[in-house]
Amino acid sequence: MTLTGSTPPVPRFDVVAVGESMLTLYRDPGTAADAFAWDVCGAESNVALYCAALGLGSAWVSRLDTGMAGSLVLDFVAAGGVDTSLVDLCEDAPTGLMLRDSPERGQRVSYYRKGSAASLMSPETVPVDACLDARAVHLTGITLALSNGCRDLVMALLSEPAGAVRSFDLNWRPALWPDGPPGELFLEAANLADIVFVGLDEAAAVWGFSEPSQVRSALPRPRIVVVKDGAVGVHTFTSDGTHFEPALRGPIVGPRGAGDAFAAGFLCSFLSHPENLQRCQRLGHVVAMSAMTSELDVAPLPDASAINAMLAAGPEEWGELVYPGPGLG
Repeated sequence: MTLTGSTPPVPRFDVVAVGESMLTLYRDPGTAADAFAWDVCGAESNVALYCAALGLGSAWVSRLDTGMAGSLVLDFVAAGGVDTSLVDLCEDAPTGLMLRDSPERGQRVSYYRKGSAASLMSPETVPVDACLDARAVHLTGITLALSNGCRDLVMALLSEPAGAVRSFDLNWRPALWPDGPPGELFLEAANLADIVFVGLDEAAAVWGFSEPSQVRSALPRPRIVVVKDGAVGVHTFTSDGTHFEPALRGPIVGPRGAGDAFAAGFLCSFLSHPENLQRCQRLGHVVAMSAMTSELDVAPLPDASAINAMLAAGPEEWGELVYPGPGLG
């Protein structure tokens, strides 16, 4: 109960991201054919890690096994400055595994996640109220696909009354939906959110849309709908119109994790400068470009001075900018 005139309690976290992450084994480029390295992949933990790198108090909520795989994933995310106190460790199911081949061999990917510990998440196994004790909660369409319990959890986190901003990234993954795109389910979930991220290519695959405005028409409820159009830029729809910001240029190693990186940058800027959509879009572009210039799912960022200089650039200067790389000013 809050007394009249008293100050509302400060949320425990700035950003909470809820979803599965997997241990990833991949062929290490430039080494022997049988040499592997490991990483951690997961849309939601990617967002939490980037938010932590940008200075926010972020948390990741999931379920892992108590063995080596779970320990590696948990320690990796925690080492990035992310709070993992709400991660449940269990003995009844394994941590998901992803195998990724080298680019020279087509970068084939195999997933081993059926019946994973994270797929057993539900409103009964995850503390919904604790997750919502945040300024923003980030969710994706990937979690909707993992199980009925996970689907119920996403819907609960999107719909339960709370002061948190709800962020939803479509994250369409065809391999998770063997019966085809769940267009109506995605619309239902996205229309419960405050901020929605959708790639224009995803919108075409899931709903058959070819124009950013069609996405907004299908998602009238969210305060903000961000439609990402690859190297062209992003179209952001709000109650006062459409805001476009061209993409940032830079050397491309691979697009893996770019969408998660964009969402993290946008959210971080929104929580500090909600009125400045250009800044939100630009920080999204900067963080996304960091992902595209790296082989890893979560890449190092430029230093703060370099980021601030890019955010402050005039329109013509922004159009000529080239991403400087990690740790550079």
